[in-house]
Amino acid sequence: MITSEAARRYARALAATAEQGGATDRVGDELLALAEAVSGHPDLRRLLMNPRIPRSRRIQTIERILEASGASLLVRQFARLVLEKDRLADLPAMAVCYRELADEKAGRARAQVRTAHPLDEAATGQIKVKLSAMTGKQVILEIEHDPALIGGLACRVGGVVMDGSIRNQLKNLREALTVR
Repeated sequence: MITSEAARRYARALAATAEQGGATDRVGDELLALAEAVSGHPDLRRLLMNPRIPRSRRIQTIERILEASGASLLVRQFARLVLEKDRLADLPAMAVCYRELADEKAGRARAQVRTAHPLDEAATGQIKVKLSAMTGKQVILEIEHDPALIGGLACRVGGVVMDGSIRNQLKNLREALTVR
């Protein structure tokens, strides 16, 4: 996802405010839930982004949704600001930026792990320990099953990709055999 500078600025401002209130993770969860709700419901998205609908009605709609979901006052105010400034399209990018800022501040790293077969708890724990040792941070695993890997796993932490899948090994072998 390409993140605009505006999305980064909004995320930084929200993160700073949430940190002062000691609610960094809670606000991040609520912001992500809001971004997913808006992205996942095309009718809601169209309603909130429709310039023909008075801004006051759009703000009222999102405030009702957030109030019903039990969102904090900070997230409700933030959503109102985003709507007032016509930046709702940047909300998913804001949520991603916010999560990155919160993770960095808390000393966390997110690792996307793709495996050919489901992992048991012991294997997941070993991967987490090894990645934590490599990064020096608490690692949060996001595991995805991808049968196309044939076997093994591929992992991405930040900008570093480690691909130990059978598919990648076969590709490397094919390249080595075709080079003259």
